[in-house]
Amino acid sequence: MVTSSIHLPGLNGLRAIAALSVMCSHTFQSTFGDWGIAGFPLPVVADGVTLFFVISGFLITYLLLNEQQRSHTVSIPKFYMRRILRIWPIYYLYMLIALLVTGTWHDSNLWYYCFFTANIPFILAAGIWPIVHYWSIGVEEQFYLFWPWMVKLTRGRTGRLLALAITVCLGWLACKWGLYLWKGTCTAYRFFAATRFDCMMLGAIGAVLYHRRNPILRRIAANRPLGLLCLLALAFSQPWANFVPAPVRPQMLALLSLICIVNQLERPIINLENHPCDFVGKISYGIYIVHPLLIYLLSNFYRNIAPPMPEALAIALIYSLVTATTLLVAWLSYRFYETPFLRLKNRFAVVQSQSSIEKTRPYPYQVRLNSEDGPTAVGHATV
Repeated sequence: MVTSSIHLPGLNGLRAIAALSVMCSHTFQSTFGDWGIAGFPLPVVADGVTLFFVISGFLITYLLLNEQQRSHTVSIPKFYMRRILRIWPIYYLYMLIALLVTGTWHDSNLWYYCFFTANIPFILAAGIWPIVHYWSIGVEEQFYLFWPWMVKLTRGRTGRLLALAITVCLGWLACKWGLYLWKGTCTAYRFFAATRFDCMMLGAIGAVLYHRRNPILRRIAANRPLGLLCLLALAFSQPWANFVPAPVRPQMLALLSLICIVNQLERPIINLENHPCDFVGKISYGIYIVHPLLIYLLSNFYRNIAPPMPEALAIALIYSLVTATTLLVAWLSYRFYETPFLRLKNRFAVVQSQSSIEKTRPYPYQVRLNSEDGPTAVGHATV
């Protein structure tokens, strides 16, 4: 039985930043399309997928803790039904369309994508290009295989859950850094680097601390100048993040992401709880899913019809075209295809979450929890 509705303010705004940054970073990548010009990356989030991972770890853990608190258990079957109904419908539909349109359906690695292990061919540089970005969804689905059980088995003892999350995070980092120092960028290192349970665990650690109302975390969250600095550093990390050593770059971006999350819950100077951010964040999973095929189709169309023009104007036009088309297709998917599945998903909710500011209801002591629909979501997220 659903007991209440809760919402975390500003999280859709962070989802929007993550989704748009991934889309922009892929626009001029030759993997997805050839526009006939080199283009240049926009100075946005250096790794939007890391932001998605932290959001997902935070939201899923917080929701499970609230479920544990209110019903004294965690319903694993209901959790998996919610994840299936959120992630699978557009995942498999886009995969079918993309493979048929690009003629890549015969690839021998396809079964990895069918069973949410796309991070394996990604690590081996053997991904199927129109769905290569599914690696991050595979990582999130693998995270869901064990983390809800850990929350359930700790039986509401948040101290134990916190210790477990810290142990998993540090153990994962030790394996990654140890392999890097021993063997360099070997296959095993790339597995630990790409399968970012450490980033998701950092989000989970933040959720446990926030749920426990940890005073240190809350002071960090309420520090408005620090929140602004971290948000700007994250949002415009592309120019400086490349100077950070690769083994520690995701953790630095993950830490910035966590501070931005908790700051949005308390006293942000830049408040991302607004209608434009809410709209883009609500369809962020669709943006993440569909943008590679749209880049491919639009780049082919552009090369055939675009008149000669200054390169700067052409780049601005391309980014605008990709953004507008992706937002439109993601909204159509959300409105006419995903929404029936989301309504069915709500039947399996123990703690009813609200993903949109229009539906927000008050929640005690200022916390209003957001939906677990994210970029899993890719993925969930669901990003």
